[in-house]
Amino acid sequence: MDTVDERGLSSLTGGREGIFPAAAHEVVPAADGPAPIEGRLRKAPLRVPDNYEACSGFTLFGRRIRTLLYSTDVAAIRNSNADAIFAVYPFTAQPAITQALLTVAEAPLFVGVGGGTTTGRRAAELAAVSEMQGAAGVVLNSPATPEMVAQVVSTVDIPVVATITRFDAEAAEKVSAGARIVNVAAGRATAEVIAELRAAFPALPIIATGGRDDESAAATVAAGANALIWAPPSVVELQRDMMVRYREKAERAAEQAGEAADETVATVVGVPDITDMPVADVPNGVVESVPPEVEEAEQIGEEDFVSPYRGRLPRLPFFGRRKR
Repeated sequence: MDTVDERGLSSLTGGREGIFPAAAHEVVPAADGPAPIEGRLRKAPLRVPDNYEACSGFTLFGRRIRTLLYSTDVAAIRNSNADAIFAVYPFTAQPAITQALLTVAEAPLFVGVGGGTTTGRRAAELAAVSEMQGAAGVVLNSPATPEMVAQVVSTVDIPVVATITRFDAEAAEKVSAGARIVNVAAGRATAEVIAELRAAFPALPIIATGGRDDESAAATVAAGANALIWAPPSVVELQRDMMVRYREKAERAAEQAGEAADETVATVVGVPDITDMPVADVPNGVVESVPPEVEEAEQIGEEDFVSPYRGRLPRLPFFGRRKR
């Protein structure tokens, strides 16, 4: 087989240096793989913990799932690197919410369809609508009965995730009814429940929360969980951290410029910051209130109402009446 050396390659390209230098492959070792691709502005700031990648994962429609983001915040969903989204919320399931989440999600979406308040035929219909909208799976809460699991399974073709809080006969019946994935939400006993479930169903995909620290996540994985659910920090917490960094940056800039740091800090802190206040708590001065006497004077009563016709009604044509 003929080969072209560097001199021959230079002659073929007309002496110009190509976009792939001769020694470009030596910059990044093959074991490290290609360099990660990030945008100049768009990145994935919400990154799941590194130890979550230790999960074996499960295959969903040809895609490997190891991590799931537990959130219904569209901004968090859009800026996360999780393999899938676990969108379960403590309200009645609504197709409009599912559609909004699917609009921004770039990963498979598991959406809750009921099991507690919403049961029976309505939950099955919500599951069918979610499948038509594009959801990758539907989640049933722990109160869902095995009969309800079987009803939803017979309605949709996407996997049904059954949530359990302990391993008992009812949990085993949910698996027998057709639940393809089991979500273990047993609190501190999660690892124990996973171990019992894994012993009974060796090939069953199991997901669970990673816990509060790395030790809890490691114990959950060791017990047999295939994927971990990660709850990200709230947007309020992230915004608060960002404002702290902005303040510190302003202080350093003031010190370098030789200005009085105390005056600069007072100016920055004096601006109302919504991230420093609790929810539904508006400080004085942000919203200007109307005095009661002014508000009462501005009320319009019936005697103050002025008709646009100023007491004269428009003349309406009388059909069938002949002109004289």
